[in-house]
Amino acid sequence: MTRGDATREKLLKAAISLFHEFGYNGTSVQDIVSKAEVPKGSFYNYFKSKEEAAIAASDVFYPYALEFLELENTSSPVSRLRKYFRLTLKEMQRYGYVRGCLVGNFAAEITNATPALKKRVTELLDEATRRIAVVVSQAQETGEINPGVTTMDLSRFILNSLYGAIFRSKTDRSQRPMKLLEQFALDPFVVKKNQHFL
Repeated sequence: MTRGDATREKLLKAAISLFHEFGYNGTSVQDIVSKAEVPKGSFYNYFKSKEEAAIAASDVFYPYALEFLELENTSSPVSRLRKYFRLTLKEMQRYGYVRGCLVGNFAAEITNATPALKKRVTELLDEATRRIAVVVSQAQETGEINPGVTTMDLSRFILNSLYGAIFRSKTDRSQRPMKLLEQFALDPFVVKKNQHFL
């Protein structure tokens, strides 16, 4: 790794940590360079703006978060959705509910003043919806989820509910919102034994 690569990595690591805990508006370029322990001028050698750094931070963080949901159809799809929720909760508990989802934090803050970040957040959330839809579709094919429900609509509902639960868990410092997510955003669509749909 070159010195330049190492400096960029330090800046990105600092940006991810700060954006994750304090959000986009609560983090300044000065905060990032101070945490990274690099001169402020170095920041602009790698990023044109705080918005560009936020996009780069999202691109590093989100693939990690998406890996919580296993797409390989080698086990129960519904069990994998439950595991996704529980791994997300475990990650929140790891940081004492101070952090939510980096991209979710951005989604709650972005305005028309940050069009590039807004576009990237939309793309990342769409990708998350598509991944959930893969597993929901698998569950419908195996008869675990009501096949009469539109796959993409249910997937959007699950993702929207997940972010609502994450936000509430942060404010309550509690696992209860994430537990309610599973109970009310997933369980009603799970097919019980001997249950049939026309």
